[in-house]
Amino acid sequence: MSIVVVGMSHKTAPLSIREKICFSSGSFGQDLKPFEELRKVQGVEEGLILSTCNRVEICAAIKDSGKDHGQDRARAIQNLSNFLKNYHECPHLDFSSYLYCHEGKEAIHHTFRVASSLDSLVVGEPQILGQVKEAYRASQQARALGPMLHRFFNRAFFVAKRVRTETEIGSQSISVGSVAVQLCQKIFKELMNKNILLIGAGEMVEVILEHLIQKKIQSFYIANRSQESVLQLQKRFKHHNILVHTVPFHELGQWLFKMDVVLASTRCPQFILTQSMMEKAIQQRRQHPIFFIDISVPRNIDPSIHNVDNVYLYNIDDLQSIVKENMKYREQEALKAEQIVQEEVDKFYEKMRHRNTWQSACA
Repeated sequence: MSIVVVGMSHKTAPLSIREKICFSSGSFGQDLKPFEELRKVQGVEEGLILSTCNRVEICAAIKDSGKDHGQDRARAIQNLSNFLKNYHECPHLDFSSYLYCHEGKEAIHHTFRVASSLDSLVVGEPQILGQVKEAYRASQQARALGPMLHRFFNRAFFVAKRVRTETEIGSQSISVGSVAVQLCQKIFKELMNKNILLIGAGEMVEVILEHLIQKKIQSFYIANRSQESVLQLQKRFKHHNILVHTVPFHELGQWLFKMDVVLASTRCPQFILTQSMMEKAIQQRRQHPIFFIDISVPRNIDPSIHNVDNVYLYNIDDLQSIVKENMKYREQEALKAEQIVQEEVDKFYEKMRHRNTWQSACA
């Protein structure tokens, strides 16, 4: 049995490609269909799907059949690539140049780095480990996870914990959410008197809220399909004495003209805000500018709003330049983390190699 990883990330593919094959369900526990379909892929014994705003990848355990194990891996990798196309109904899309494929020790190294946030857009951010664990639980629930990947991902979690404990890679707050707030502050030197609308009520919006509160912002507008999620968010932040105005989701178009900044992060698979909505809002604002930051994948704000005068839109890929400015402090800690990962890769690979040798001898 060997491990392969097939996927794409912010390093290999633009947002316009990534969003075509992302698995938009926020909780795989509510939609196990992708995992159930993955189990049917020929050559795949076990599998896990990781889908975040910056990456979509499949980790699979492949059964090697004696002398032809190289061909077995090649076929399985091709089948996994086809699965991504066919599941998302884009069989004619050629994204081979965007895909990465890792086998054996390289796959182990890649996954340990991902779990430890060394391959993230924001190196050291804490969200990715939770996302990997969520994918792990969903894979278990769908019975797509077997003994090989069970051991593998538990080791990946251990490695991520070592990196967090033994380095200061996450000591300074640099996340996609914090960078989004930093961008807002670059646009407006003073945010206190600005109307800020948050679309969504998930983990990323919670992170953005935390950073806005640190900037002494005390009033927000929030729109979300689920009112229950908004109420839960309000409860978590009630001790900050902030004022949260709820905007009915179906009335977003009627509220836009009041906003100076709009940050969107939802799991909605289509555009929530369109060009026609922007044109109406900017006319009502008498051409006073509005700034939008869309960190959703797939995107929630139609990119064509760039054509509207005095409307400015940034997406998650636009945040990368700001991230690079903030990463200098973490470079040394990242080097320490890479050493930990390499040490753990060597250990796990040797254990796996000896286990496979023993199983072959007993076959």
